[in-house]
Amino acid sequence: MAVSLPTLVATLLLTPAAVSAAQYTVWASVIFSRTGERTPEVLGYIPTTLTSYGAQEVYSSGAFFRDRYISSTADADVLTSAPLYGLSANDVDSMQLYVAALDEQYCVASAQAFVQGLYPPVILNGSAASILDPTSVLANGTYVESPLKGYQYTQMHAAGALDPDFPYLGGSLDCPAFNDAAALYAGTPAFTATESISRQIYQDVGAQTLTGVLDQTAWDYYNAYAIYDYINYQNAHNKTVAMLLANNANMNTSYPVLDMLRWYADEQQYAQLGNLTAENNYTGKSQPLPDGLTGSISTIAGNLLAAKMMAQLQVAVETGGAYYKLSLLFGDFEPLISLFALTGLPAVNPNFYGLPDFGSTAVFEVFSYTNNSMNMGFPSSDQLYVRFYFRNGTGTANDASGNFQSYSLFGRGPSQVDMSWNDFQTAMYGIMLGDIGTWCTQCGAGNIFCAAWNSSDTATGTPSGSTLSTTRNHKHGLKPAAAGAIGAVVTLVVAGLLFAALMLLGGLRFHRVEKHKKHDMGGFKGSQKLASDRDLTIPKGGAVVGASIERDPESPVSAIGHERVGSWELKQEHLERPNIAEAEHARHPSFEEDGGDPFQDPVRAAERV
Repeated sequence: MAVSLPTLVATLLLTPAAVSAAQYTVWASVIFSRTGERTPEVLGYIPTTLTSYGAQEVYSSGAFFRDRYISSTADADVLTSAPLYGLSANDVDSMQLYVAALDEQYCVASAQAFVQGLYPPVILNGSAASILDPTSVLANGTYVESPLKGYQYTQMHAAGALDPDFPYLGGSLDCPAFNDAAALYAGTPAFTATESISRQIYQDVGAQTLTGVLDQTAWDYYNAYAIYDYINYQNAHNKTVAMLLANNANMNTSYPVLDMLRWYADEQQYAQLGNLTAENNYTGKSQPLPDGLTGSISTIAGNLLAAKMMAQLQVAVETGGAYYKLSLLFGDFEPLISLFALTGLPAVNPNFYGLPDFGSTAVFEVFSYTNNSMNMGFPSSDQLYVRFYFRNGTGTANDASGNFQSYSLFGRGPSQVDMSWNDFQTAMYGIMLGDIGTWCTQCGAGNIFCAAWNSSDTATGTPSGSTLSTTRNHKHGLKPAAAGAIGAVVTLVVAGLLFAALMLLGGLRFHRVEKHKKHDMGGFKGSQKLASDRDLTIPKGGAVVGASIERDPESPVSAIGHERVGSWELKQEHLERPNIAEAEHARHPSFEEDGGDPFQDPVRAAERV
């Protein structure tokens, strides 16, 4: 995109200034986006990756928000235009823009494609570059553009299973307690009723599309989301499947088959992700979240997402817009469904009981009503308001008047879409869970960063559930990791002083003792390590070697892995469902493939001549 100097200067000088009286002016925004279309996550053996169509979806979403926050005029309808005051118009400013995604290919790639649409490539002519981007001009006056015709490189934060920020974008993943609660749904009357009426449609669909892909014993409502995810992908990319579904070929129903599969997946996922009163068998409490927070182990992904989104807005407000005017978060649908339940959105519109489409965005905008002053300063907190918007899917770039809509939250009336900043904070404090230690203990999580809490918490399990007894209050006083570090330092200092005294006053000396006999046990080679010897590597989702956590054999802690809600790996063993864990291991290697526990079994090197 070639930009002339007069255009850029005019853009910089006219950053939303000519606003009319009582004009809706955005000061900060946080957006959570579901990824674009990706390959099926549960079925099949191919890696889960963002498709080119999915990239186009999130790219168009980024372009939509560019039109809203940057390119629009302040006097237009707020559903189609709402300039974000002071946001850089053409160049990415890492102080203003925050981007975070789960450390999965389709999540990070979605973030990259979205930002491409938000901040497209920029090419400056020589005279403009010397003024607006002197870093691109060499000493001889030559202008050097970035690769890909001015592509802009944005700082992105990727949170994997070993990162303490990971639960804020995927709080239901790697959470054994959540998986247990989700599996219990299969024993409810609601599940039994739906499973009965849907049995025939799953058999019909399976005979046409799942033969050779999934064992026939798993063609049922228990796997509703997994089957829908796969069939929906095939409908978009497989001509034969698309024709079968369009014609309802050999299907004993007059309703569109894909719509029925979607409806069953909607019902299943909301039951597992939106249950505000689900019991946590790992803690033995019907209300597992602390301090009277709304929600349960079922909605824990939404509780953590609420904390992340609130934190991003607070940074922007407390710094007067100096940091993170716009925050972009990327993950899958689970946190969104839980957040819908926590904020009462299904009561406002029943569509919020369903799965959000690929590329859907949930938005919190902090705004104020301003006059036409040319020199607006950041408003005080009592002048700020918050409005929630949701855009299901991506559609086209100009669909704001239909698909991009504002909704009231927390049981407020349909006309009360605006909340004061202070009221919004109070309401969010009632649902958000910002303590990672609580997530670790509530989930019984085995992520490496949970070691500090797992080492001082004891969990005892029973066949029907578990109880958790905390031996230390982490809210007040030092955390175990900090206390241990201080103790270690003090011990080393005292030992050092004693050795120094012995060497100075008692004549204590050290010398090397040569060992001529090589130990017959295998081990690391140390100084004998050759250039050809390979270092130990940690596979994705694996554990850090050398960090050990002692656990009770019945402790509700599972190995780190990406576990999908509603898939057959949650089935009770006596139902003899296919072991899809083997397929997951084929995609995500771990130490467990060698038959050892990565937290208990030592590493033994096999040395041969």
